[in-house]
Amino acid sequence: MRSFWKWFFLSALLVLLFFFPGWLPDRMFVMTDFMTSSYPFWKLASAKFPPPKWEPFVFGGLPFWGAPHADSFYPINQLLRMITSPGHAASLTLPIHALLGFVFSYLYLKKVGVEQNWSAALSILYASGLFWASMVFSGHIAKMVIANYIPALFWSLENALDGKFKHAVLVGLFAGLIVLATHAQLTYYIALIAVVYTLSRVAYELRGKNYIHVAKILAFALVAIAVALMIGAPFLFPQYEYMTGFSIRGAEKGIAFSKSWSLDWADLVSVFFGLYSGAFETYWGSNAFKINTEYVGGVLVFLGIAGVLIGERNWRWWALVISAVLLLILMSAKVNPFFGLLYSVVPGIKLFRAQSMAAIPFGFVALAFAGISLKNLDKLREISPRILLGGVIFALIVLLLGFSLSLKSGPLAQNPQAAIVFKQTSGDRMFALLRTLGVWALVLALLKNRNVKTFTLALSVALVGYAENFLLKSKFLQVIRESERYSPDGIASFFLKNKGVYRVLDIAYKPDDNYLAIFGVQFVGGHHGQQMRSYQEYLGCESFMFNPFACKRITQNFEILDSLNTLFLIAPAGIKEALPVQAERQGDPTLKGFSRYLQKYTEVYNDGRFSILKNSDALPRFHLICGDGLREVEILRYDYVNGEYEVEFVADGSCQLVLLENWYPHWRVYLAGKEVRPHRYKGTFMAVDVPSGKNRAVFRYRSPLEDLSLLAYLTGFALVFLLVGVSYIKGVKRR
Repeated sequence: MRSFWKWFFLSALLVLLFFFPGWLPDRMFVMTDFMTSSYPFWKLASAKFPPPKWEPFVFGGLPFWGAPHADSFYPINQLLRMITSPGHAASLTLPIHALLGFVFSYLYLKKVGVEQNWSAALSILYASGLFWASMVFSGHIAKMVIANYIPALFWSLENALDGKFKHAVLVGLFAGLIVLATHAQLTYYIALIAVVYTLSRVAYELRGKNYIHVAKILAFALVAIAVALMIGAPFLFPQYEYMTGFSIRGAEKGIAFSKSWSLDWADLVSVFFGLYSGAFETYWGSNAFKINTEYVGGVLVFLGIAGVLIGERNWRWWALVISAVLLLILMSAKVNPFFGLLYSVVPGIKLFRAQSMAAIPFGFVALAFAGISLKNLDKLREISPRILLGGVIFALIVLLLGFSLSLKSGPLAQNPQAAIVFKQTSGDRMFALLRTLGVWALVLALLKNRNVKTFTLALSVALVGYAENFLLKSKFLQVIRESERYSPDGIASFFLKNKGVYRVLDIAYKPDDNYLAIFGVQFVGGHHGQQMRSYQEYLGCESFMFNPFACKRITQNFEILDSLNTLFLIAPAGIKEALPVQAERQGDPTLKGFSRYLQKYTEVYNDGRFSILKNSDALPRFHLICGDGLREVEILRYDYVNGEYEVEFVADGSCQLVLLENWYPHWRVYLAGKEVRPHRYKGTFMAVDVPSGKNRAVFRYRSPLEDLSLLAYLTGFALVFLLVGVSYIKGVKRR
């Protein structure tokens, strides 16, 4: 045990160094998607627990739980959000989960028979693995959190497969936490290899005619699934309802969609020879941009290959081999002919694109194989020179055939600029191959020292791999000051002074950003998200990203923006004067239409770069339609945190009360204390018929499904504590 704590504190030090200075106060990492999309929703989620059920900021209003912008029920991140700022919370969660990754990698490797020092050394490499840590720059926090729970899931699964009930409950706990981190695709991949792992053990037990043990495994599987479903309920059930019934992302897109954002052959080489295909401005592969790497790390690759070659052919080895093959086929969907077979026969694959994410569980498989190789050091030392020689031969083949393979698989043929970058980066590719081979040679040299103590040898190998990760991380871990990024500027200050219930269309200031949502500003569009299908259809938008000039109904009739409660528009300074001239010069009918539409706007702010224009024809968020007349109603309360709005009005005859937020089946309206179901208005908004006279209406968002999922969530955690606690107490008494 003392040896473990020695390694633990060393790992903690290395993790803090790896992520320094991002975890310091008022610091945060540059996390593109998080900063441009999720930051304001982390702030919204931090307001209370449970978090709001409805958010009105983007795309006309969405169910917060069903179209998740934040992992609102994942306990560690929610706790961090409630005690510090969103950016700092996002940065703190990375070293915390890296340390969890170390602990559970260690426990898993120890469980499968790897010596203690080697278990700890390999776990340091997993905790600093670029296959997950490089995603800091892309801001995919859920993926990074989930990556560090994979060893936890398989440690508990190993114990559960041995017949330990409390670990079956822990399988459910860790699976539930993975679900709560809110990344359905990665959860699917992990479930896939967990099923392979379990079935491999079941097949082994069936061969030995251990039918009672098989029955126990199957019973434990039901327990684990039940616990996972309960804990993951606030993500699973509201999102299932929303995705299958209302989201534009719920529809199946076809095999071409499923292959997109997967790895071509050069990116696949980079899994084993880090950054062979480059990153950022040096990237020359077939993806539009590359801001992370799937590189497993030189040490884990070297030892993982050895594990495949020298490992005992038992059920675990077969499970890992099958998992590795499946994950490699998924990762390389773009260029792998076997992907079509998986697409046809394996349920669920059709729902996802960006199959390259399978690299994260592949990193765990490499860790497991590396552990297997170290269970027999003599065989490892014997085979290591041949692995190094094979790597050298493979590197030479890659260098010789690189250009022709790229042309054959498409990236250079489809993108002439990529061919130019390919020719300019020959030195980078050579260095990438030599760097990995150099790490292999270092490991080989260290393994030759038979007289060195295991602790010293394991530490040396760990530091070699950690140093490689550390030197490569600078491309992906960049730090800024949170207060500088998110302090209110002139534009934000304008809206802070002009508070109210309205929407803003931003075409110039930060159109690819949800920045203003931090200050309570609601948008016509938004950046990223699970847009509602009816809203997209109403505007004629087809893209996942909102661009008003790419929405057919808007460009055909810009007045449709008035019907969205678009009170303000942020545009380049002087646009009203410059746009008519530009539209006439270009002869563009869309620009001409937009130019005419803008003339009714009045400028209310100008800082020399941007102007804020006010729309006198914008429909109020709440309004009354009586015959052909329209009037605004008095808003008594607009409480989006609790999903409750209250208005007062006088109706002349039979009228409709309209709310320009998206209709969803869980909205209720109460008139004189009586419930009235709102109906769809213009296909996406909501309205109710109201009687003549003075009325007060209350709109409430109340979802029985979400209430039930919250109850299941709390019950799931209670069951885990109860069942694991009882099992632990019984174990203590037996001892």
